[in-house]
Amino acid sequence: MSFRDNLQHLRATRSMTQEQLAMMLGVSRQSVTKWEAEKAYPEMDKLLKICQIFDCTLDDLVRGDLTTRAPEPSQALPPDSGASDTIGYVERFETHALRTGIGVACIIVGCAVGMLVSVALTTLTDLPSPETAIIVFVLLFVLVGLAILVPECARHNRFMRKHPFVIDFFTSKDREQIDERVTRKFVIGIATMIAGVVLLIVGGQSSLPMLLLVGVMMLFFAAGVGIIVHGGIMNSMCDLDQYNLDAASLLSDTETDQLLDSLDGERRERYLRTRRINDLAGVICSVIMLIATMTALLLPFFTKSGGIFWIAWPIGGTCCGVVGIISNFLTQQR
Repeated sequence: MSFRDNLQHLRATRSMTQEQLAMMLGVSRQSVTKWEAEKAYPEMDKLLKICQIFDCTLDDLVRGDLTTRAPEPSQALPPDSGASDTIGYVERFETHALRTGIGVACIIVGCAVGMLVSVALTTLTDLPSPETAIIVFVLLFVLVGLAILVPECARHNRFMRKHPFVIDFFTSKDREQIDERVTRKFVIGIATMIAGVVLLIVGGQSSLPMLLLVGVMMLFFAAGVGIIVHGGIMNSMCDLDQYNLDAASLLSDTETDQLLDSLDGERRERYLRTRRINDLAGVICSVIMLIATMTALLLPFFTKSGGIFWIAWPIGGTCCGVVGIISNFLTQQR
């Protein structure tokens, strides 16, 4: 019995379409079509994954006869006319959006808490240098934010490497619902930030310390930015073409060739161009943050305002954000 017959039968036992299997394997539907037409053969890692999905041995899959296996309705995928989320794509993005939003908010909260604590210390103890409290809390919350963001980015990249090609399974209704949720988040996030500015303006007419008012405003900004970041990531979830482009840029040359083998020349060139742009953007951001770190370390030795050494990192991060926006714009050009 041939591999083609075994694969076709195994799919049928679980009512699985070619699109659904392709989604689980991280390949295009055309790849599965070629396998079942005996025009191509999957790589070893794909064969092992097929064995894992259908709970069979490699020898049985390639050389045995699995066409006698009975249907497995308990493991059948939901019937539909196309692909479905068989890999936990939506769940991964929801988790990624939540953790990233919290991580970014933590970094901004550090500035706010530092200001509020410095006001309290100045009021209660008359410390001559409350700026120290700002520095301590900024660094503390930056570490907390990074402790959330760095592992989460690693988890998301592992998911993208494992599933570098996701077929569009969103229906029109799904997209409408997601658009509504994202719009609400953007509105709430912007409204929260505006509320912080209003409190600062109104409070400025009172005798309250300006540092206290700015600290409260930064708390509102932290919440607003966190909500907007969450909404932005959820909005990008529906752009499967961009996801596939970004995922392809994480693969090795061999893996990229295997992934793009079934695609037309124009899309293949887009993937390769995205890979080159992302690699260049990564190098530029690394250089920027290296310069920012060196500046922060040397600043106290060459200026009288050594307490603001930390400003080099936000500036570096902003520059990296600009590089990211430019690279994203370039990758979307056809």
